[in-house]
Amino acid sequence: MKILITGGLGNLGSWLTKHFLDDHQVSVLSRNESFSITHPNYNFIKADLTDLELLRNAIDCYYDVCIHTASFNEHFKENYAKDALLINALGTDNLCQALNRHGVGQLIYFSTFHVYGASDGFVDEKSEVRPANDYGLTHYFAEKYIEKHQRVSGLNYVILRLTNSYGCPSIIGTNKWYLVLNDLCRQAFQTSKIVLLGNGLARRDFIWMGDVTRVVDKLIHSAVRNEVLNLSSGITLSVLDLASRVRRQLGVNNIDLEVNHSDTTRPMPLTVSNDKLMSFIDYSFEDKVDEEIISILSLLRANNAY
Repeated sequence: MKILITGGLGNLGSWLTKHFLDDHQVSVLSRNESFSITHPNYNFIKADLTDLELLRNAIDCYYDVCIHTASFNEHFKENYAKDALLINALGTDNLCQALNRHGVGQLIYFSTFHVYGASDGFVDEKSEVRPANDYGLTHYFAEKYIEKHQRVSGLNYVILRLTNSYGCPSIIGTNKWYLVLNDLCRQAFQTSKIVLLGNGLARRDFIWMGDVTRVVDKLIHSAVRNEVLNLSSGITLSVLDLASRVRRQLGVNNIDLEVNHSDTTRPMPLTVSNDKLMSFIDYSFEDKVDEEIISILSLLRANNAY
């Protein structure tokens, strides 16, 4: 099987790339080759989603599957709204146009549960879509572009609305240290202290990237087509839970924990249902937080100068 992974050297993309390399021909499309992979099944394609002509020339053959993970999610950066629109939304439209030139068997797009704009309650695929920020909005626009291409050219797709994924970065130079588990580990390692800006009580669905890759593997070998699916684990944890588990790995007495006690917010539970996904595949999700904490800390120790 020939698989194209956009953003395949990124935070989640690199997990997918490594998962599929041994059994499939994997091409990674990205603006930069942030690290090299030596494998007979690996091919790197340099391209930018915002440049349609370049993209059309770069995607020069048929792919059985395209897994689209490339997006701009750094909402704290200047001009985020504009860049997110260009990359997440219009970039997805460009990708669909480029794939149509030689054809693609299936597109799997990683959207986000933030399209619902919900912070509490029960959310399934029938819930109202009300993005509360540009991050959720531009991913929802991307979903609509994909649906447009299904109507116009018959593109087969699966849209996955992912919750909070976690896993050790592939390289120390990742730009995803702001993600919650990565950030907690780096704080503890560098300063022997974890500082929470809030009370840390809000509970969210966390999903291990290893589970994400296995679910995708099952989906591309299934008959699922043209569906929007929540990709959640059903494993809910608070930031305080995660911080406590990081401290446990480093020794509770070695790491101070500062909680913002002035934050008296009592968060309501948020459940992102994966019942629809589970109606198509059989899968049991795992809690791998402790193992990934160990891996992240090992990465930091191996690059102590970072």
